[in-house]
Amino acid sequence: MENNENNFTNNTTNNEEEKLRMEGTQKKKGNPIGIIAIILLIVIIVVFVYFVIFKGKDTSSGKIEVQNNNQYLAYRLSGNSLEDFDLYFLQLENEKKNKIYSPLSIKYALEMLKEGANGESKEQISNIIGTYSSKKYINSENMSFANALFIKDSFKNSIKDSYVSTLSSKYNAEVVYDSFKTPNVLNSWVNNKTFKLIDSIADDISSEDFILVNALAIDMEWVNKIQSETVRYSVDYAHEDYSKYVGALNTSDYHGLEFSGYSKKAKSAEIAAVANRYDIVNTLGEQSIRDNISKKYQEWLNSDDYEWQSCDSGNDKDVESFVDDYIKEINEGYKDISSTTDFKFYTDENVKVFAKDLKEYNGTTLQYIGIMPKNNSLDNYIKNIKASHINTLINNLKPIELNSFKDGVITEIYGYIPMFKFDYELKLMDDLSKLGITNVFDSNKADLSNLSSSNAYINQASHKANIEFSNDGIKAAATTAVGGAGAGMCGFDYLYEVPVEKIDLTFDNPYMFIIRDKNSGEVWFAGTVYEPVEYHGFYEQYMNE
Repeated sequence: MENNENNFTNNTTNNEEEKLRMEGTQKKKGNPIGIIAIILLIVIIVVFVYFVIFKGKDTSSGKIEVQNNNQYLAYRLSGNSLEDFDLYFLQLENEKKNKIYSPLSIKYALEMLKEGANGESKEQISNIIGTYSSKKYINSENMSFANALFIKDSFKNSIKDSYVSTLSSKYNAEVVYDSFKTPNVLNSWVNNKTFKLIDSIADDISSEDFILVNALAIDMEWVNKIQSETVRYSVDYAHEDYSKYVGALNTSDYHGLEFSGYSKKAKSAEIAAVANRYDIVNTLGEQSIRDNISKKYQEWLNSDDYEWQSCDSGNDKDVESFVDDYIKEINEGYKDISSTTDFKFYTDENVKVFAKDLKEYNGTTLQYIGIMPKNNSLDNYIKNIKASHINTLINNLKPIELNSFKDGVITEIYGYIPMFKFDYELKLMDDLSKLGITNVFDSNKADLSNLSSSNAYINQASHKANIEFSNDGIKAAATTAVGGAGAGMCGFDYLYEVPVEKIDLTFDNPYMFIIRDKNSGEVWFAGTVYEPVEYHGFYEQYMNE
């Protein structure tokens, strides 16, 4: 119990404290802290409804052995990191539409359900849960994780005290008694536990006897914005024929991205990074450069154009001084690395991967990972996806560091990342049945004898989520890299051609994503993006007026 109190906000002992905490959170969130807006809003609700309708069924059966060769054991959980179970819901509902769900929340609900099950009903859940044990997270103004058992007043004596005690001690679940005449109490609880992002979860609960709820919500900021709204990004290496520029983001405009299969332009932010591993002086030879520049500079000094091209005619540097400065300046670009923001990446002939961290909250860092197949449709890619493949991609992610890039060239990463916002509801009861958890949904086979003294089965299971992915709400970080000073509007310069390799990280096709605990690997959310947020730039707004 002591550990649970350290890891969770205690919502079960003092309703007044909960009310004050929520009010304090709202006030705190209303205070400006730098540039604050919501970048990533993710709300997840899992609701299991148990309905007692079948009486006289024998629930005294003991443990029933289940064959170990059950086909669903392939999805048996063994730990907290990404496993096939986390991705299976993408395959179960592999439709070409936006999707968001929380494997973490589903696992948590299954754990609590297993506590109330017995016999074969418990075995079927155990076949999936395996040795998994959910990690505890600390509640804050940016992360809300809560469990509750709502019990109808007339059904109070049918719920076993041992089950209530287990939920309270192991899962820090609140126990709420209510008439169930209206869903107001339930919906108010959901609203509070999701930072008021979800108004309600049910319209009518009058026919239910008890409801087990897990609610998970986050409201977090990136470490740095995807694209700065205040600082431009530019790279211009002295005396080398290469430059890259990304302007500060006009928040009223963004970028219009042509997104495959999407009839409108998508709202997106631009990213860029440049790594200079081309040692031009050693490659071409310092003496060769000196000889060439000495000749070119002297020719310019003697040319008919000198008078009007010179910044200070008659006072330009002598040849030797100019060449010494030229060599120093052209050397300064070597081993330079810069980027518009912090991210990791991986690309090959089949896939693009973009990863970016959210800020750390109470010791937890969540990481967003977008994965876009290049030569395959997303639905076909998902059909045969395995956790081992995704884990390999994650392990191959490269940070924006010099040793991540090829020697002998200047490497430029560029791309556009689309914004998205949508809701989704899993067909959870069907999905769990397809995973082999069937008995608890069958009035003739369900054994929930550790939960209730009455004969009960699960009448309904739902899982709802929504997400907003945006450039906003991130504290600004300036990343500006400028090469050595070269020629301006006047004077002499000679630009060398340099080898440049470009990596396109534009996400302009449907893609999947996961959001995971960077330390444990626990998958909080997974989903797909087929239709991003529609772009409304200045021109589009003008034409519509």
